[in-house]
Amino acid sequence: MVAVLVALIVLTTACGTDPAGDTATSTESTRPTPVAAAPELVPIGVNGGSMLIVEDDTVLERSMSAMNDLGVRSLRLDIAWPFVEPVEGVFNWAPVDRVVDAARAHGIDVVGVIDYTPRWQIGGSTQFTRRPASATAFGRFAGDVAEHYSGRVSTLEIWNEPNGGYFFRPGPDPVFYTSMLKAAYRQIKAADPRITVLGGSVATAVDTSTTMNGRTFVEKMYAAGAGRYMDALSVHPYSYPTSYSTDPLDPDGAMRMVAGMYSVMQAHGDGDKKIWATEVGFPTSGTPISDAATQAAIITESIREWSQLSFAGPILVQELRDRKDDSSDREDTFGIMRVDFSAKPLYTSLKSLIAGNRNDDVVYQRVLGASSRAQFPIGGPVTPWYRQSSPRGTQQIRQEFTGGAVTCWMDRCFASPTAVVTAMDRAGSTPTGPMVDGRQPVDDLVPTEYFWSPQTGAHPLSGEMLDAWRPQFGLPMTDEFRDGDTTVVRCQFATLRRPGRGSVTVDPV
Repeated sequence: MVAVLVALIVLTTACGTDPAGDTATSTESTRPTPVAAAPELVPIGVNGGSMLIVEDDTVLERSMSAMNDLGVRSLRLDIAWPFVEPVEGVFNWAPVDRVVDAARAHGIDVVGVIDYTPRWQIGGSTQFTRRPASATAFGRFAGDVAEHYSGRVSTLEIWNEPNGGYFFRPGPDPVFYTSMLKAAYRQIKAADPRITVLGGSVATAVDTSTTMNGRTFVEKMYAAGAGRYMDALSVHPYSYPTSYSTDPLDPDGAMRMVAGMYSVMQAHGDGDKKIWATEVGFPTSGTPISDAATQAAIITESIREWSQLSFAGPILVQELRDRKDDSSDREDTFGIMRVDFSAKPLYTSLKSLIAGNRNDDVVYQRVLGASSRAQFPIGGPVTPWYRQSSPRGTQQIRQEFTGGAVTCWMDRCFASPTAVVTAMDRAGSTPTGPMVDGRQPVDDLVPTEYFWSPQTGAHPLSGEMLDAWRPQFGLPMTDEFRDGDTTVVRCQFATLRRPGRGSVTVDPV
């Protein structure tokens, strides 16, 4: 009898009631989402310091002046062990000192890369890209570097792409690499605790006979205890021949792989650490066919995309100048300038981008506007915004955050918790309004809303069930399910039932 009475009250109250919410919510659903202020870009630097070691004073000075003109803040430079200590205990610092001191004189920070192996460490082999025989010996050299450059070099990166077979012969070994990282970190911090130590230097490679997937490598680093022995992770998120976010759902694409690396860091309590992009570039020759205009467009877009990430540290473009003129080898033509210092289109685009120092991407600003209004802890962005189609063919823009996502269609953007995003994607739905008081409307053949809380999860109500629901019933704790010929939804304080095509009844809990 109680159930019948409650059902009559519910159905009577439902008549003429708008279950979608109040006027403010409806207004927010139909108006364009306000854009947020354009945030700053991450610091931008360049690679190419290693080539300067062998250049004359004129080229060195022209290079430094070009960096000042561009406005870049840092230069990445190999401090190669076989070059500095070719014989055990005998050091040749002068060529590297020359570049470091020139950079400092021009107000440019140096990111030093401690890498490669001298012959006396690998049995006389000339294959300097082999990993060292002793992690302890490598750590000792890292300490020597930190002591020698204390106060002159602020950042030291440990090795270069150890998940690639070419740079860590005979092949990737994340456990041994981590032992090198630990030894280096201890010695560097003993010499100068102010130096930032970058671990990883991981390429966004896939699993092959000679390379290891970047995320897998980072997972194995953390399993071996790397977290305590780096101040930030460094990666090389190359996406050539496309931009960083071109293949947003491809697990082997740069964007998805880097997001996966960050999720590993979060899982190990390192979510507050940054990820530096110490190499990102685009060649202007080679296969696939490239050109200078495309280079400019892709690199500036990738810098804007990288700057959208909450964990993004500085980004360093590969590289300042081409290595050879008229080369068909793409490795020779990543330069912002040609060998003769003539500017490619990227030079002008990069200079303008750095001078403005604003990520004035209106889509991103609109996404930020929606995220700032979220009524749940959405966290920070872990991907840039990207385009996708829902299973129903609706064109969407999506940006993922640590605690959810913002989905946009046309000029309206709405934030949703992760569980709701997952449920909507499974159903092929798109949000049509903000989440307010744990409820969010979506597009469907019949009126549908997703209900969510951390305790109850995400569950949709539609049609007659949605019309019958009232706040005093609490949030749904199940999706609609069948019990014989009756459709049932269990809420926190009531159970809704609809037999066949009959009316909804409510059983209080």
